[in-house]
Amino acid sequence: WIYSWFPIIPEHTVLVSTNGVAHYQVKTTKTAHGRRITKIRRPAESEEASIVAVVHWGNWDKPTVVRQCPLVTGASSNGVLASEFLYKKHQFSSSRYFLGDDSIEYRWKFVKGVGCVLKRGDSKEEVARYSFTLSEEGLYAGERKSRLNIKACSVELDLIVVSFLIMLKKRRERTGGDNLLCAHDEDPQGDGGGDGGGGGNAGS
Repeated sequence: WIYSWFPIIPEHTVLVSTNGVAHYQVKTTKTAHGRRITKIRRPAESEEASIVAVVHWGNWDKPTVVRQCPLVTGASSNGVLASEFLYKKHQFSSSRYFLGDDSIEYRWKFVKGVGCVLKRGDSKEEVARYSFTLSEEGLYAGERKSRLNIKACSVELDLIVVSFLIMLKKRRERTGGDNLLCAHDEDPQGDGGGDGGGGGNAGS
């Protein structure tokens, strides 16, 4: 699957396939108390069936929570903390991991000159890649677009999309923009640099 993003803002975007069909829609609203809530939807027969996930973004006194996404491991009626769904293994690492519905661990990592890459934890096989590149086929052939390329895999597509949106938003908050072509590999060893703290869910 190849998806383009319009616009490149994780809280307000549409994921469109190469033939121009919208597959995911992302919209964010704000509550009376100022908390932002993002709904990720895909085409379905009803509003309820269209919901892929609802993300309640954290603020100064509340953590980010992922709700209405039954594929997320450990999810309950109250949802699951984003830091438990998409976790770090080292405190100072920017790589984040999640457990797929196929019981395989996956890792998102920003790679020099490439963009954001998702790999299986066991075989290190690349599953998905987000980059700003020239489209070679479909409706947008010849145009440079931000694209999420996803290979055929055993993990549910919804989990890849939800985890990536959270990953991208966290990076934008940290860097002030997409800045995909970083000057060096982040976490060149693959699981965080130094002894930033072992295991667990560091960060949010």
